[in-house]
Amino acid sequence: MRNFLNAESYYIRRDTMFRGICLLFLIASTVLAFWVGTKTGFEINNLAEPLTMLTPLSLFLYFIIPIYVCFFTTEGFEYGSIKIILAAGQSRFTYITGKYLSILIVIIWWIIQFFGLFYILYMSAAIISGSNIGNQHLRMDLINAFRVIGLNVLYLATYSALIMMVGIMIKRTASAVVATFLIIFGDFMISGYFREASSAWLRMVSDHTLTTQIMKFSGIYVVNSQHVVLAGTRSFVEVIVIPIIIITICLAVTYISFGKRDIHA
Repeated sequence: MRNFLNAESYYIRRDTMFRGICLLFLIASTVLAFWVGTKTGFEINNLAEPLTMLTPLSLFLYFIIPIYVCFFTTEGFEYGSIKIILAAGQSRFTYITGKYLSILIVIIWWIIQFFGLFYILYMSAAIISGSNIGNQHLRMDLINAFRVIGLNVLYLATYSALIMMVGIMIKRTASAVVATFLIIFGDFMISGYFREASSAWLRMVSDHTLTTQIMKFSGIYVVNSQHVVLAGTRSFVEVIVIPIIIITICLAVTYISFGKRDIHA
């Protein structure tokens, strides 16, 4: 497993698409830091407030990272490397596990880059401009910020498990990319269109989509002109249990499907 993870890490570091997305997040964090600062001013109530400013914009991650996951999952079929890896003695279980763990490492790296660079630039601008930095509600904002960051890791891992399952089944990159777009935007549309439907069942479906949960913990979910946030034990349990169930099901299906099917790269 360690050798396979090292090989995947080597491939990722030299992947043009990975480098391009790193550059994209670098630019996005830089632009957002100065755009938010010039719009609202660089004065902050506490040291954690820049992170809470960025959390509503974290939805941006879900339109970029899943696409990379799709390419990363199907590259073995596209270029034929999967046959070489399996022929070299790696088990199919190791292959899927190694791919998924590599994806999780990439997700954590990009989230650290996105939030970390924004925070460094925003705080640097606040210090250079001589803006006031307070110490109000630091503990609360710090907890909220790290909770959102942690949930973003969990939900990106959920999308990754779902897209990996689809990619392993479809195998072809072009078709898998189309399926990925349908998954992302389909979930987004279900969350929006069913949100205020007359049917209680449709509202229930909308309320339990991944997009809805992401918008809730990011603080941007609105229903009937009312701002809805995570509140109470039930909402916190739902926001954690839903992705865990999806990850479990998707990985189980992926292991079973990949273990039984012939490889035609």
